[in-house]
Amino acid sequence: MKVKLKMKRLDLSVFCALLIVALGVSPALAQMGQGGNIDGMGRGMGQGMSPGMGPGMGQGMMNGYGFDRYDSRFAGFGSITFEEVCNNFGVPVETALSDLNLPEDMDTNLTVLEVEEQYGVSGQEIASYMVTNMQQTPTSLNARQRLLMRQQAIQNMRGMGQGMYFMHHGRFAYGNYTTFSFDADIGEVSNFAVNGDQIFDSVTISDFVFKEEQVAGATAIYYGENSRILLHDNPMGVMQIMAFANKTVDFNLSEGTEANVDAELSHELGNAIIVNITKNNFEGSLIVFKNYLATVTDDEPLEGLDVEVSGDQVTVTLVNNSVVMFRATPMNPSLMQTGYSYGSHAAYMHQVLNREIARGRVGAEIALRAGGNNSSVVNYTSIGVHIRDRDRDRIVLGVDSNLSEGRVITVNVDNETINLSNPDRIRLRIDGQVIERAENIDELFAGGTRPLCYLVQENETATMAVYIPEFSEREIIIDLEPEAGEESGEETGEEGATEEEGEAKPTPAFEFGFGVALLASSYRLKRRK
Repeated sequence: MKVKLKMKRLDLSVFCALLIVALGVSPALAQMGQGGNIDGMGRGMGQGMSPGMGPGMGQGMMNGYGFDRYDSRFAGFGSITFEEVCNNFGVPVETALSDLNLPEDMDTNLTVLEVEEQYGVSGQEIASYMVTNMQQTPTSLNARQRLLMRQQAIQNMRGMGQGMYFMHHGRFAYGNYTTFSFDADIGEVSNFAVNGDQIFDSVTISDFVFKEEQVAGATAIYYGENSRILLHDNPMGVMQIMAFANKTVDFNLSEGTEANVDAELSHELGNAIIVNITKNNFEGSLIVFKNYLATVTDDEPLEGLDVEVSGDQVTVTLVNNSVVMFRATPMNPSLMQTGYSYGSHAAYMHQVLNREIARGRVGAEIALRAGGNNSSVVNYTSIGVHIRDRDRDRIVLGVDSNLSEGRVITVNVDNETINLSNPDRIRLRIDGQVIERAENIDELFAGGTRPLCYLVQENETATMAVYIPEFSEREIIIDLEPEAGEESGEETGEEGATEEEGEAKPTPAFEFGFGVALLASSYRLKRRK
């Protein structure tokens, strides 16, 4: 009887020990998996070696890093010559060599694997380049598949970096939201995409004599003769083209993109023009209006602004101190946006914002996202907006201007920046005073002497608009109203949240060590008995 009892105790001990070890190891394995394949596409070279493959020829390279599931031209990718790859995707060999920083005299009969081994340009980079620059698309590849491929290729090029910023690579700039390439010789922006969805094949400015460029953080600026191009990596995918002389700007629409002049709204504005840009579920606008950032502006309307839509081309005529801007209605999550549709409140809010940007009543927009220190600020008038302090569920902004009249600024955040699970808890204050909430966005543009705010939550993001009636140096705080029983002090509440979060998510190494220690302790106790 004692022997059976001891055996049962031993079986129970072994079971508990195995359970503890499994609990400790599983999270560690899960975290290891996060650094490996994404959507089934391997990031590493030489992983998953298959029989018969040469050294370094991993399964990832042979299947085009997962792109072959959509496009059969990627099958056996590593064994195809560089010249054949370029021909398959309709990319000129000379262009590909230049873009990938390969020697002009490189032997193009080298396979993709041999190019990687001899020149250090990875097969994954070549595959991603072909995805984003292909000129020949098979009929079997639908719009959804093309979008998924482009999104994955862009993330491959950006690597593991997070936040809003441009990764500058030759003539290409890869942002978390906005991607494009720029040809300084002809002053052309090409392959312009928002969230991986290509909207414009090219954007060309007449008589653009390139002078210099500045690509830093979430902003890219290209200076030309009497013109300037600004591109922003933010959820709105903003592109601004400013003219300081008469200019013509041609927007060549990508496949599936449509453009229509909003005649009613343009007539209402008088001296501005709005063009609706749509593609599947995507919505955006081209806005042609006075440049309120120009050093010399007055109340006189601009004459000579014009827009013509013909087929897949939009031609914009600009005059001195005018601007044409592309602005998308923010859409999140940044991936898989073709399965998403805009809510009526969000769509109307951004329609109003586009209208008021054209009128010069929106001073600036700022977008913040978790996972990176960068934010994106777009200025429409001479208003300065900067982050004074930032923490989880708390943002402090500094706003200053010399403008004599009030303006609206907007703040776009995600659920990781501010907890949006209960929008009623979100509190906006200006100089310590709670800002009154408006019933609709139009109230903010009716003027008045008191600050107002308006908020629309949409699919784990929120756009907040704040009307500031007068300027000096103002401070706007966005945080959460304390719930019943919570400490009202901001520092105490934040410290408590940090400690609680730290206790709720112990590291896998700690869990595993704890399991081993408990097992050893159990064993020593058994020996003493």
